[in-house]
Amino acid sequence: MKILISCIPFDQGKSGISVYTAKIVEELSRLGHELVLFTEHDAADSFRGFNVIPLPKWTGKPLISMLYHLFILPLKVKRQQCDFCIIAGGNRRAFSYMPTFTITVVHDLAQYHVAEKYDPLRMFYLKKVLPTFVRRTSAVVAISRSTALDLERFWKVAPEKIHINFNGLTIPSGQHPGWLNRFNLQPGRYILYLSRIQHPGKNHVNLIKAFEMLPEQLKNEYYLVLGGADWDGATEVHRYAKNSDCAERIIFTDFIDSTNLEEAYRNAAVYVFPSLFEGFGLSLIEAMHYEVPCCCSDNSSLGEIGRDAALLFNPESPDEIAAALKRILSENELRQQLIAAGKLRAAEFSWREHALKLVQIYENSHRS
Repeated sequence: MKILISCIPFDQGKSGISVYTAKIVEELSRLGHELVLFTEHDAADSFRGFNVIPLPKWTGKPLISMLYHLFILPLKVKRQQCDFCIIAGGNRRAFSYMPTFTITVVHDLAQYHVAEKYDPLRMFYLKKVLPTFVRRTSAVVAISRSTALDLERFWKVAPEKIHINFNGLTIPSGQHPGWLNRFNLQPGRYILYLSRIQHPGKNHVNLIKAFEMLPEQLKNEYYLVLGGADWDGATEVHRYAKNSDCAERIIFTDFIDSTNLEEAYRNAAVYVFPSLFEGFGLSLIEAMHYEVPCCCSDNSSLGEIGRDAALLFNPESPDEIAAALKRILSENELRQQLIAAGKLRAAEFSWREHALKLVQIYENSHRS
């Protein structure tokens, strides 16, 4: 089967959408399908070995990229005469019309849940422009029940078009030891949170406030490690951390490459995910796979995925975040329960099954 995939936007694995795109390309290729990939000009090298059609260099600006994707890319898709097309970042890009059977993958609608998540122009595009075109798509994939409900509520997508298809578990390969030494960390002596440094959406400031509330013994024993590239609002996070009484116990690692992820996860005392809103939360199930006890927000898909396998808290309450961290760091029996439950939960998610369902959605549409 010939499948065309829009791999736009793509940032070399630094975001959940980027990881998602790389994994479905990998799995659909393993299943023997012929793939044609449309990528941004500077992302083409990330898909070496595949049939890649990069966008012109002049489409590098976000607004130009959006317009090109809406109006010009459908024409190029039609010329490829593929069986069907996948828009991997459907909460960012869409087609103005469907040149072939098109599956649009929507990861989250965080713009309705986090105030001022993006600049006014982008918020207008995401709330007023994009929904109109997504409603026209052949099928919409939601990566969680939370996202599926939001698609009906906010974008008025017809329920019969929506297919829930959970993300898979990513297990990094080709690990290179040395990450702990680089930051002078000891195994089991840090609290880990992996996310781009984005304020307020990723909620780093409330996490730092929670860390400040821990008993002195725990603050002196553990570091707070924040792994991720700077994004919108990062300056505010760094400013708060720098002025914190715990500044010397807070470590920013920048983006953690996939070759260092296993070492970062396996040696963490606890994994915390305090985001104000997530469409899925890939790092939560990755931490569970590596047998790290987890706590996370009780909202969006995090509460859905973390149920019975993580301690849940209100992300807007530093007190609740601190209480969850304290329990996991202090109660060994609870730690073991969370580790066991998390391992089982992580095993439920498969990229291969996700890819198979994408193909099944297309096949079922042609049987009806």
